[in-house]
Amino acid sequence: MTSRQLIRVVQQVFDHAYDEMRQAEGEDSAHKLKEVSTHWLRHTGASMEIERGRALKDLSEDLGHFSMATTDTVYVHTESKVRAKSGKQRGVK
Repeated sequence: MTSRQLIRVVQQVFDHAYDEMRQAEGEDSAHKLKEVSTHWLRHTGASMEIERGRALKDLSEDLGHFSMATTDTVYVHTESKVRAKSGKQRGVK
């Protein structure tokens, strides 16, 4: 199976899940699932690996990035921004 074929199969599963959820629970519940893609799955998985403390070098190689700087910029800095934003939303006690 080629990577392109695998991408198609996974996308078909996502699309089917969206259709099923839309019919069962309505468009409001299913709308985010409509945006799910294999790229989203890749990004989510990589973000979770960063959160778990996976070595940046290993993750960068698995993702096929030419440079660790790419992985750092896309995933580590994104996670830092999310943490910073959540900190700003906390109330002062």
